Amino acid sequence: MTKAVLFDFDETLQDRTAAFEKYMDTFLDTYCPGISKEEKEKRKEDMRITGKGGYVNRVEWCKELRRLWDWNDAPPAEELAEHYDRTFGDHNVIFPHSVELLKELKKRGYIVGVITNGPSYLQNHKMDKSGLRPYCDIVTVSGDVGVHKPDPELFKIVAKRLNLKPEECVYVGDHPINDIKGALDAGMKAIRMNYGWFKDKDLRDDVPVITDIIDVLKYV
Repeated sequence: MTKAVLFDFDETLQDRTAAFEKYMDTFLDTYCPGISKEEKEKRKEDMRITGKGGYVNRVEWCKELRRLWDWNDAPPAEELAEHYDRTFGDHNVIFPHSVELLKELKKRGYIVGVITNGPSYLQNHKMDKSGLRPYCDIVTVSGDVGVHKPDPELFKIVAKRLNLKPEECVYVGDHPINDIKGALDAGMKAIRMNYGWFKDKDLRDDVPVITDIIDVLKYV
């Protein structure tokens, strides 16, 4: 019997792709003021391609941007990466049905929570700014625990904190390895949010696939 429904954050409850579009404007307005509209669009495309949906080392990513743009007067890559971690949460774009879904799950008596990879400040800031934290019984950030998805131990830690068995939990996420394989290896059930950088990649016949987060209700 399912007692808890747990979620990834980016590209599951939040439209990280849309949030990144907003963030890029802030980044370029802050660090590259005065560039032409055409150059700004070119640099945004560079950021999309090299950013790989957020699955990069941010310092190395910023070094790559400096190289691509011949950005000789750029701040240190570490400063640019810190800007991302400090401000990305100010650009959240929550999926239209996320709040509705969490409210309905709570109404039906489910425990609701988030398990998300990333540095503590970055992911907690996103959660605080998202408005979703009040609907969650637990929010676990890998940076606070020292264990990261897809390690099954992270999922097991959360289940233990909830006094539940892993098999009593369903985990919803977009990443075929970090989210789906990690949850299944821990003994949880899984639902795949087919969106973002990994859309249509490595779908599994044994895992339900959704494209609108509200459709979680069909599988719990």
